[in-house]
Amino acid sequence: MKGLTQPLLKKPAPRGSEDEQLLKKFPDGDKEKGATILTTCINLLKNMVGAGLLNVPVAFMYSSVLGGVLDMVLSSVLATGGFLLIGYCCSKTGARSYRALMSVSVGPACGKLIDVMLFFHTLFSCVGYITLIGDFTTKSMSGLMPGSIFATSRAFATVTIVVLIIFPLSLLRDLKSLKPFSAMGLAAIAFSCLYVFYELWATSDENTPMQTISDHWWYVKFDTFKTIALFNGSFSAHYSAPTFYAELKQKSFNRYAQCALWSFGISTILFTVFGVAGFARFGDDVLGNILKSYDPTSIPVQLSWMCMNIATIFVFPIAFQRMRASWTALVNKPLGLHGNSAIPWTTIGLLAASTYFGIAFTDIAVVKLIKGATLGVSIMFIMPGLAFLGISSKGGNYKDFERNFSPEMVRQISPSKEVFDQEPTGMVRAFSYVLVVVGVLQGIFALLSHFKLI
Repeated sequence: MKGLTQPLLKKPAPRGSEDEQLLKKFPDGDKEKGATILTTCINLLKNMVGAGLLNVPVAFMYSSVLGGVLDMVLSSVLATGGFLLIGYCCSKTGARSYRALMSVSVGPACGKLIDVMLFFHTLFSCVGYITLIGDFTTKSMSGLMPGSIFATSRAFATVTIVVLIIFPLSLLRDLKSLKPFSAMGLAAIAFSCLYVFYELWATSDENTPMQTISDHWWYVKFDTFKTIALFNGSFSAHYSAPTFYAELKQKSFNRYAQCALWSFGISTILFTVFGVAGFARFGDDVLGNILKSYDPTSIPVQLSWMCMNIATIFVFPIAFQRMRASWTALVNKPLGLHGNSAIPWTTIGLLAASTYFGIAFTDIAVVKLIKGATLGVSIMFIMPGLAFLGISSKGGNYKDFERNFSPEMVRQISPSKEVFDQEPTGMVRAFSYVLVVVGVLQGIFALLSHFKLI
């Protein structure tokens, strides 16, 4: 509770950079401070498994059942590899933010570029979450509380939820604090998943799901690139990867890798089973949001809308923390604006902007696809690959690092000499090149496919 009220009651002390704050709050070697593996897995799972889960079934229509499974495996392997590569580079250099990682690996200009990319990526995510919250609230309340203002006024429902729930959560400044809310979000998602599985089983005689799977088992279309783009969006948690590593208790790459492998593995299984089940139920009639394929007057469907609303509310702060940190690094710090007021103006301003655009726009599908095909693939694949290639080529030992970068940068990230001097393997370099090339090609083909140029 103290963390929620302190910014409103007391003028905050001037803060250092994001890396300095994380180093002070979660110092290396401290066995007591930090998030456990379980806490990290819960937050990471919640970051990935959210409202995007509802879009997975339609992806199997684009690529066939077997093609969708193969695309899922490909996306999972590449996304997991990119996430692991970010953690490895952080463990190697001591970087605790994406900005610091790209600054020490590629150059200071790339550090600023990644913050710009992270800001707009998470801004679009937050706007999308607000749009979904408004839609989910009115759809669920139209049946559960018909005639109420929450069922009839999307704007009123959205603003009320933002002020009473999202704003207090947005004041939290570390991912560890979000564990209970992430757990509640995952429980809410479980209800929606169970309903989809139960309804598939209950109507199997009427809808013949096995026949649907058989009829759509294998075909090849250019739309498979839409499938890959959708799956990449589902696995997108890479913007917070350095923070997950920095907040990990007894941080090491091995512990970070355990969190990543468990979380991405569980997500892959859930996405695949849920996607195939949803597609088997509706076949070619499946909609982009599978809940829209069901009877809107059904109470279980309305409860599912409410559960997905809860899940979306609790994933919002994860993206918002990253957006605020990037804005602070790009605007507040250079202009000396941070810490001048006891009122969290940055949080209020960014939340107000996200809320306004989230209410103003009702369909952001095209924006989401373009974001995924440009910013998404850059953050997930291209930048992690470039980071490792940069570190292994120009900063392969600690002395080179100290010589090439300023004392301030060395002080901020506090690199470990023992870890930094570990030599990378040729296989990891090769995988880094693959990530960069695949990221570029995926983005290009996803855009070409969407705009029907191929």
